[in-house]
Amino acid sequence: MKNIFKFIILLTASLCCSAHAKNNLSLNYQVTKELNHFAYIKIKVTDKYLRTDYVLPNKTFTEMTIKDDGQYILDHQKNIAYRLDYALNKENSDKAFTDMMKYAPGFTKEQIYEMSLDPKNDPNNYIAYEKEGDNLFIGYFDDEKVQTVKTSSFPNQFISSAEYTWLLKRAREDTYFGKAFVGFLDVPLIDFMRKFKYDTNKMPTEITLYNEGKAVSLKTVSNSVIDEGELEIKAQFKVKDITHESIQFLKNLESIAKETGVIE
Repeated sequence: MKNIFKFIILLTASLCCSAHAKNNLSLNYQVTKELNHFAYIKIKVTDKYLRTDYVLPNKTFTEMTIKDDGQYILDHQKNIAYRLDYALNKENSDKAFTDMMKYAPGFTKEQIYEMSLDPKNDPNNYIAYEKEGDNLFIGYFDDEKVQTVKTSSFPNQFISSAEYTWLLKRAREDTYFGKAFVGFLDVPLIDFMRKFKYDTNKMPTEITLYNEGKAVSLKTVSNSVIDEGELEIKAQFKVKDITHESIQFLKNLESIAKETGVIE
């Protein structure tokens, strides 16, 4: 049942919230691979948008969710924006949670959702963090050292505690959307922060990923007002809806889960 939680949550949808942005954060990261510059990751967050740009030397990709609309993957080379529709995903995710209640008697849909958010309930991917110093954590997977995470306590040079709490709130809200992400890192940074929070009370500022040979370092954070016109999808992009393909993937996955005995 835990395994099917993971896959079903990938295709869930967002709760309704105000479209008027009052909060703004821009976070800029540098990614190195084997100590050489590899890419920049730029995250811009408002109450309506959560946009992550992956800027490589020759390519740029974007992940973005727009509240009450959906999620988009932008391929800047092809000028295509792949879209997962909010309304249709919500309809299907509500049904999926209702169906899962049959296999988890006594739990509400919200409780099942909360269980699926907790990284400990995804043992196939759970990384346990152990404190090694005031601002250092080691991440272990199946007793193997896979990450080193440097952190900052509050207050720090980057962000206030209140701003970080809001950022984590937006990261949690983002999990309600139909999810697809650029396979740039094993876990998107915004989701990494959300999961890291379960084991720690600090902000990650540098992440070394041994399996990928990469290091991700936070360089700057700004709370200046973001022009949401800069976050919108430009006119030259052709929007291609992939919601139905995602739903079909979920149905195929459910059939496989039943055949292999993961669920009845």
